[in-house]
Amino acid sequence: MPQQISKVLVSACLLGQPLHYNGQALSLEGGLIPRWRARGIIVPLCPQIAAGFATPRPPAKIVPGFDGADGIDGHGGLSRASA
Repeated sequence: MPQQISKVLVSACLLGQPLHYNGQALSLEGGLIPRWRARGIIVPLCPQIAAGFATPRPPAKIVPGFDGADGIDGHGGLSRASA
């Protein structure tokens, strides 16, 4: 028997909340989202807001030659890019 899903964590900006770096929303209403909404199992979360970033904010890009882990480890690899 399939396991019952109790909650689904979804990025809040994909649910229409204006929390994307530029203060816009990226509404994603296709696929399973409407069914999950109807079941009341979506938990919206913005990881950037949870980490203390402001909205809007300058975009950040991974610098060529680095990866996301470099930035997380504090070895650089991220730059603020022009919008």
